[in-house]
Amino acid sequence: MNVWIKRIVIALAVLLLLAVAAAAWLIASFDPNRYKGVAVEWMKTNRNRTLAINGPIELSVFPRVAVKLSQLSLSEAGRSEPFAAIDKAALAVDVLPLLSGRVVVGRVEASGVRVQLLRDAQGKRNTDDLAGAGATKEAAPTTPASESTSRPLAFDIDRITLSDVRARIKDDTAKLDGELVLATLATGRIADGVAAPVELSASADFRQPVLKGTLAGKTTLTPELASGSVKLADMNLAWKGDVPGASGVDAQLRGALAWDGAKGSVEARKLDLTLGARAGAIQIAGSTLAIAAFAYDPAKQALRVEALELRVKGQRGKDALALDLDWPQLDVAGTKLAGSPLKGRLALGGELPIDASFKSGAPSGSFEAIALPGFEATLKSSGSGRALDGTLRADLGLQPAKSALSLAALVVDAKLQDKQLKPLALAVRGSAHASPEAAKWSLAGSLNANSFALDGSANLSAQPVFVKANGKFDSLDLNSLLPEAASADTAPEGGKPAPADAPVDLAALRALDAEIALRAGSLAFRQYRIADARIEARLDKGMLKVPVLQAKAWGGALDANALADARASRIAVKAVATGVNVNALLKDVAAKDILEGTGRVNLDVDTTGHSVGELRSHLRGSAALNLRDGAIKGINLAKTLRQAKAALSLKQDAVEQAKQTEKTDFSELNASFQIADGVARNNDLDVKSPFLRLGGDGAIDIGKGRIDYTARATVTSTTAGQGGAELAALKGLTVPVHLTGPFEAIAWKVQWSAVAAGALQNKVEDKLKEKLGDKLGLKPAEPGASAPKPKDVLKEKLLKGLFK
Repeated sequence: MNVWIKRIVIALAVLLLLAVAAAAWLIASFDPNRYKGVAVEWMKTNRNRTLAINGPIELSVFPRVAVKLSQLSLSEAGRSEPFAAIDKAALAVDVLPLLSGRVVVGRVEASGVRVQLLRDAQGKRNTDDLAGAGATKEAAPTTPASESTSRPLAFDIDRITLSDVRARIKDDTAKLDGELVLATLATGRIADGVAAPVELSASADFRQPVLKGTLAGKTTLTPELASGSVKLADMNLAWKGDVPGASGVDAQLRGALAWDGAKGSVEARKLDLTLGARAGAIQIAGSTLAIAAFAYDPAKQALRVEALELRVKGQRGKDALALDLDWPQLDVAGTKLAGSPLKGRLALGGELPIDASFKSGAPSGSFEAIALPGFEATLKSSGSGRALDGTLRADLGLQPAKSALSLAALVVDAKLQDKQLKPLALAVRGSAHASPEAAKWSLAGSLNANSFALDGSANLSAQPVFVKANGKFDSLDLNSLLPEAASADTAPEGGKPAPADAPVDLAALRALDAEIALRAGSLAFRQYRIADARIEARLDKGMLKVPVLQAKAWGGALDANALADARASRIAVKAVATGVNVNALLKDVAAKDILEGTGRVNLDVDTTGHSVGELRSHLRGSAALNLRDGAIKGINLAKTLRQAKAALSLKQDAVEQAKQTEKTDFSELNASFQIADGVARNNDLDVKSPFLRLGGDGAIDIGKGRIDYTARATVTSTTAGQGGAELAALKGLTVPVHLTGPFEAIAWKVQWSAVAAGALQNKVEDKLKEKLGDKLGLKPAEPGASAPKPKDVLKEKLLKGLFK
């Protein structure tokens, strides 16, 4: 028996030796490069992607699995476009720790990495197929409680070294579009609960949102994998570039910051931020924020702030700007609260320099609602003939859990003195509330005894922001807020229209959605004076609709609706003005003094374009005028026609330039216009006066600012005292009057040559009637009475002769 045992042991030893020798031979002789084709074929068959491995593969399997790759690329699924590429990469993982559920990585090295991460508006990613068919749709399998609570896989990475790593990101769902570049990243040991030094240099170039710049610096990173938490100590990070809302940002952050992923808490110690940036007209430099300690733990309802100091320095345009804020202490834990008042100061230079100081009382309340009672801001300013004095008082409320701010019992009183303006006194009472999701306000007050009320709400979480607002003004004179040059009562006569190349950009309509209702008992702005104004408007995804636009203006009533569409750069207006003084309307709206009268104006027009010239040239629609007791300015046709005798003898057309001192009176004017491609055409002009009747047809080119119109004047009466002798030659004839030229210099051409023959015929007929009257013994008629007709006299004499 012992002999057999010895023989078996010897046999097993030999077999073990042979197995070890065979394993050693396999490891030594294994060439992974022979299997490149297998990997390429598998990727093509199972993922429909093209894999290329142009560099050698180095592989070792014990005591650690180590692999080195180079010149590797992978295409998009079903397309030849590149998805990812790697110049060089190396990874080493210890084998034995895997048996105990630990991943020990000796090193992670990579350089020249390119990857493209895409997601469309439906949420489909270009990496979905790499996770396996249906992986993103299948629900995660349920696991027993014992398995779900098991210890997570532990990671231990000796070091990470990355260089030249670029990620192209386009996410239509999250609205991201740009590139991230990791120039260098070097770390020490990365393990659960172990502090590791980290040094990095990275850059971003995003078009949406606008984010462009570089991030560089050092810190110490401590990950806690179980809770998804991270701690950053000894931070010294710097950012230079642009961020959404600001450009030229130069920021440096020092201190310690910790984030607890399980609790959602934040803690900071000795945090120091230095900042320089430009936001619009505001430029700040050398500004600082320092916090000795900050802690926020929503689970424990705790908030702590120690020694918060904010110092902002900069300029707004050319004016100096400074803001100081100090809050020594705030410590909240549930219903317990202790703290100190806050205080600060704001200074702004300029023609009206502002010096404002603010403070609050000691805080009270709880974590749910922190109250800073007696918040008061005092505003004083004087200089260059101006003075401003005002106060703002409110009870300030903070809700840390909701990140909300409220102003209760808000009282604002301010007085403004300016040598160019009337003294202004503003008084406002009300309340306001704001959070990251929503805001609302309710305000009432007066401006120089003109009362108003404003209330509304805003959904800040909507994309875009949605605002609903209502306003009511008893009286509002905006001219009292403007310099005299900007609030002239009327537009200058003959004022030049806006240049044709002046841009018209409706993109601002996309900034928010809104429902707005405004009412004003009276409103004055520059040359406009309106009463009983009512406006209702809806702004939705770049489309502004104004279904109600009503007011009393120009001595009559206006009822209109309008729309403006940023998507098509389109503007449309439909309006009816009744009982209006058309001269006042034209002066205010078009700065033209060419027509007088009172009556009705109809307008229904539509246009598109990105400049003033395009809007004029693309104008289409219709318009109509129905006026009474007015005048056409520029020429006195009655006066011109009284000069017919001299003009007809010359048989030449007479050209006159329009003169504001001349006008042709009328008792009634009716006309309609059809507008297409910026040209308004009319063929039904009907103007009536005691001595004339006007018809006509022609075109008014709104796009080019020119007129080409032929009016036809007919003399209807030649009463003595109104130049009857001269007008008699034109009685029953139509005199063409051609209007041509730019709006600013219209030429009136009376075409006497076209009526000379008719006038001669009238003259011959009058001579024959005169001679026949003499033969019959007719006497001239008395002034104001009509002369007897020769045929009537002849008939009477013949009848008398028959019965003698």
